[in-house]
Amino acid sequence: MISASSVFTLTVFALTVFALTIIATTGCTISPRRLVSGSGPGSSGNSEFTLSVTPSSLIITAGNTGSYTVTVTAVNGFSGTVSLSATASNSNVVASFDPPSVNGSGTSTLTITTSNSTPATTSTISVTGADSTSGQSSSVSVTAVIQAGVSTQAGSPMGETVPAGCVNAVAGSGVQSSAFTSSRSTGFSATFTATPSSAPMEAIIGFSARNPAGQSAFAGLVLFSPSGDIQARDGDTFSASTKVPFAAGETYHFRLVENLPAVTYTIFVTPPGGTERLLGANLQVPAEQRGAASLHGWGVLVSGPDSAELNVCNFALH
Repeated sequence: MISASSVFTLTVFALTVFALTIIATTGCTISPRRLVSGSGPGSSGNSEFTLSVTPSSLIITAGNTGSYTVTVTAVNGFSGTVSLSATASNSNVVASFDPPSVNGSGTSTLTITTSNSTPATTSTISVTGADSTSGQSSSVSVTAVIQAGVSTQAGSPMGETVPAGCVNAVAGSGVQSSAFTSSRSTGFSATFTATPSSAPMEAIIGFSARNPAGQSAFAGLVLFSPSGDIQARDGDTFSASTKVPFAAGETYHFRLVENLPAVTYTIFVTPPGGTERLLGANLQVPAEQRGAASLHGWGVLVSGPDSAELNVCNFALH
């Protein structure tokens, strides 16, 4: 007769053999810890906690502040302390937390502070949560788009003059432009609306600048493409990281943030009845305008089809 103690011993032996078989055949060891991955943008995790930040992108006017919500969620019964830190790709912005750490699960407010001299640019903020006891950490990156602040020179913002009205370009009519004067040398943000008469079509919206030799060069930054979507120019190539189709007779709102010293820009579009969408971040300014200290006009060029038109209105510098 087999005793109870013998049955227990045989059971333990069988389980041990089973576990060793798994290790031998799969090369994996059994551990009470598990990796917890974040879901969606702005989230990451480890075996103790997940870290997420909302919103994933924020627009801040130079001289003001913006805030994100950082959420720490405990997993596997974690109850330790997660210390928070952040670094920014732009040294002109300052990041701070309130509170600076979270016990177990909780939230903290990440505040981004800028000054009036912070240039218009797109800054990547890397947020890190760390448990110093175990060494576990997670990092999440979010974006802060800094648009230039407004000051007064000679009675106008930054010494600028922007004519009112619209520019309407028809296929085959060449570049239809409108001049403006600007004393900005660090960067600026611009807003405007555009209404295509047909879809698909080929038309561009861009700026004019004087190169170091004093010659004027027009370069398109926004393309209403023959493929039927809106694209942004990165250096010498138009592309669309976000597919935004356009329709005839609909009006699209654009917002552009340009950093002249860094020769980069970031651009957004808001479709009719929709929310603002990022067309491209930190895109390279076209080669023909690199080295320009200022811009002196904007314009529209429609290439086709015949009789196609693009109406651009409400252009303003901020």
